Amino acid sequence: MKTNIKPSIVKNLGLYIHIPFCEKKCDYCNFVSFCKAPNEKNTYVDALKKEIIIQGDAYKDYIIDTIFIGGGTPSCLLDGQILDILQAVKNNFNLDKNAEISIECNPNSITQQKLIEYKHAGINRISIGLQVYNNRLLKLIGRLHNKKQFDNAIKFCKSNGFDNINVDLILGIPTQKLYDVKKELHHLKRLKVKHISAYGLIVEEGTKLSFNLKNGVYNLPSEDLQVKMYDYTNKFLQKHGYFRYEVSNFAKKSFESKHNLKYWTNQEYLGLGLNSSSYCGYERWKNTDNYEEYIHSINNNTLLQLEKEKIDKKAQIEECVMLSLRTSFGLNCNIFKQRFGFDILQSKNVVIKSLIKNDLIKINNNCIVCTDKGFKMLNQVILELIDD
Repeated sequence: MKTNIKPSIVKNLGLYIHIPFCEKKCDYCNFVSFCKAPNEKNTYVDALKKEIIIQGDAYKDYIIDTIFIGGGTPSCLLDGQILDILQAVKNNFNLDKNAEISIECNPNSITQQKLIEYKHAGINRISIGLQVYNNRLLKLIGRLHNKKQFDNAIKFCKSNGFDNINVDLILGIPTQKLYDVKKELHHLKRLKVKHISAYGLIVEEGTKLSFNLKNGVYNLPSEDLQVKMYDYTNKFLQKHGYFRYEVSNFAKKSFESKHNLKYWTNQEYLGLGLNSSSYCGYERWKNTDNYEEYIHSINNNTLLQLEKEKIDKKAQIEECVMLSLRTSFGLNCNIFKQRFGFDILQSKNVVIKSLIKNDLIKINNNCIVCTDKGFKMLNQVILELIDD
């Protein structure tokens, strides 16, 4: 591990590490993920470690304060591979000793051996993809686990010293009822989970879910019912001590995802692995999403960075407004003025008055913050504030 951090290093950087493997593709998923044999997983991990060496040298002036290992299903890697990956990070980057290190896991792939490995590797946050606490609905969307496996996963995590646990939920699954949402939220409260992410289902073209909807195999809940699901989730979680710090994310005090906050507050992050995205120095790019190209380029000591673009001032302003308003902290107008050189409260005075009158935003301590109604109409609020 690098230990001689120069005093001049003041910039923080988050790392996202993409593991593109799954045991099975879920019916709603269009992420870059696939099933591969053990030897191909070995090949990928070897390439990933080479990329870590290459990028570690390029980013030696940064301190890594968050790491998020996502996918795919990182927990379906072979035993020892996560430890190897994080050891490579420690050897080649300046890693903060208090860094938040998260890993995504599916309930059915969490084992005692893997959790021991994760703890040894320095992982201190587990994100579990529950999606829905209903065996019929789990099967309907192509998940491999069941309710009992999820409960066991939570028990295993806690017994191995992991208290910082996130659970992912999906709202608006075909045939899902409000009762299903109520039941799973009460169950998670009993389990004393510290963080819950509740996302509305997005139907992506080319997925099995999209095909089944088009062919009438099942139907989505009505738009009105989906709104009720989100409203109930928001009110229930806030009533029981979860702070909604982003439109879809709720946490007990001090358990917010530090890594995901980087995305929502325009901080810098570096993506490692297949199809990973990066944002650094007002530039954005992504790695290739072609498995063979990725392996070939890394083995030749080159990086296939695609869609590289410099973010101009106009785009920076739009992104700042869009991302800030997704959070419950809102858009800090003082910081905005320091960064961009003008007062948004003055330049958008007429629009802001209209949004306040319609109960879509409010001004708290010189911050523009969405109301509950505003969060439901977030796209409209953002468009009005960034429209020329």
